[in-house]
Amino acid sequence: MIKYFLIFALAFVVFSAKAQIPSGYYDNANGLSGGALKAALHDIIKGHHELSYDSVTIALRVTDQDTVDTSKVVCLYTGWTYGKYDFGNGSENWNREHVWSKSHGDFGTNPPAGTDLHHLRPADASVNSAKNNRDFNWGVTQYIDGSGPTDCYEDTDVWEPRDEVKGDVARMIFYMATRYEGDNGEVDLEITDSVNTSPNKEPLYGKLSTLLIWSHNDPVSSWEQRRNDSIYYLYQHNRNPFIDHPEYIDSIWGSGIQPEPSNHVTNFAVAATTSSSITLTWDNNDGAVAAQNYLLLINETGVFTAPSDSTEYPNDTDLSDGAGAYNVSHNAQSYTWSGLPAGTPFYFTIYPYNNQGNDINYKTDSIVPQANDSTDLALYSPVLIISEVTHPSNKANAKYVEITNIGGADMDFSTETWYLSIQSNGGPTWRDIPVTGYLKVDSSMALAYSDSIFNAYYNKHPDIASGNISGNGNDGYFLYSGGNHNTGTLVDAYGVINHDGTGTDWDYKDSRAYRIYSVTGPDSVWHAREWVIVGATTSEVTPRWHHRTLTWTGTASSDANSKANWEEADGSQTLYPPDAGCKLIITTHGNSPIISTNTIFSTIQFDTHATLTISNNAILEVVGK
Repeated sequence: MIKYFLIFALAFVVFSAKAQIPSGYYDNANGLSGGALKAALHDIIKGHHELSYDSVTIALRVTDQDTVDTSKVVCLYTGWTYGKYDFGNGSENWNREHVWSKSHGDFGTNPPAGTDLHHLRPADASVNSAKNNRDFNWGVTQYIDGSGPTDCYEDTDVWEPRDEVKGDVARMIFYMATRYEGDNGEVDLEITDSVNTSPNKEPLYGKLSTLLIWSHNDPVSSWEQRRNDSIYYLYQHNRNPFIDHPEYIDSIWGSGIQPEPSNHVTNFAVAATTSSSITLTWDNNDGAVAAQNYLLLINETGVFTAPSDSTEYPNDTDLSDGAGAYNVSHNAQSYTWSGLPAGTPFYFTIYPYNNQGNDINYKTDSIVPQANDSTDLALYSPVLIISEVTHPSNKANAKYVEITNIGGADMDFSTETWYLSIQSNGGPTWRDIPVTGYLKVDSSMALAYSDSIFNAYYNKHPDIASGNISGNGNDGYFLYSGGNHNTGTLVDAYGVINHDGTGTDWDYKDSRAYRIYSVTGPDSVWHAREWVIVGATTSEVTPRWHHRTLTWTGTASSDANSKANWEEADGSQTLYPPDAGCKLIITTHGNSPIISTNTIFSTIQFDTHATLTISNNAILEVVGK
């Protein structure tokens, strides 16, 4: 064991001293270009020392070690770091990514191609799975992983890695196509200028023109150089020539720089509008030189300045200054501008372009397509729902019915006629209670049986007090607009008209029935899926408190059911524990929330990396429409 340790330590000493290209390593490639250069490089790097697939895992802990925290490795596609020994297929694990997917040539995990460190990298396990075996090209949709958003983009047949490693990926692909030429039964790998290159395990990868651009725009880094050295000196004893001499890429495959696109798009038009968005569509209209990407511009004036070659225009979706820009790939053929002000005219244009960075080349001549339209006028109005019906088990006469305005405008009942009507036992007896007062957006009002009893138990006065609020668990409540139950229009219902509620799924005796947050409007037909009904005393009901957005603070404890750990939208501590009538935002603030008793929630939003733990065999039931 001592002898082994000394040899291993010596290897690091030698590596540190020789971290450079060995003298004469590329002599046989001098003066060559094209196929002759590729053949010479193949002869230089072939026949490397082969590793087992298990040994690859051990080697990656060295070759891809985080230079800031040496206990971790860096994942290729995301830049996330994981502990060196957090290896596996879990959500917070890394595993071995074949950058040249092993199905592209069907070489599996067998040496030499399947264990070649020059194209094997650590990758977040779930991101690795998402990449699958797709070719490399510009993506359309940002990939959002279970662990958080990434800077990778995807489309049906393609995967686009983050900008920081685009060149790394390209140089790994160029290496594989040079190292493996079919000698001695090895696979013969080639790069093509297409995608979906290997539906039947063909030994092909793409897309060549994109990889060439990536190799130019993301030059060799010191990270790549160190990695190349460690593979050479410690493991395989061969090098990636395109890290040592990136100019070899252009000499073999050309620069990849494309001329200006031949044509503008056709049928550029507005396809759909809402009060806050406008969707554009177009046809690519490819000519002799197809566009790789398109630059979309938007403003409120209709006067556009053509983009300049060699200048990249970053995405700008903040239209507070009245203008914006967005880049989409050749395959997109549609884009939706969102977050726009209502009832506002906007103008649009689109420019095809090729290449990136200093080589970017826009088509600006001929007639440039334009389109224009206005966002829809926003139709703001109150939206009223019955949000809670109560019959407390300890004091039935502390009962009340709650109405909530979940719409976009306040409700002034002096300008409209509304009634809350109760039908007793499903029979002929009805009582109509006029709804009066003023109900703001996202606010609730309580209609109680008794002012004095309500105040005694809840330390507040109801909005309306009426002895007709007398439901006993089997009586239905119905909200009417324009009149009472005889003359008005039924808007919302708790219960079923002409049915006694005893023993039904809407029986609320000794209970509270409350509407879940995800309900977006009233319904004249009662639906069990919209309600939670639980036994309750006066201490467990929530008068004038519904459709709230609560944010986790975790300042008091880890108890997700404690009101002390949640705050309202205005920053104040919430009055009641969270329930399914609320929208919950789980943050990373304070203690992480834990559910240790059976709980019912409706709408939960997680901030990046936020968690919600369920312990002690508790059950979290998430209900929704």
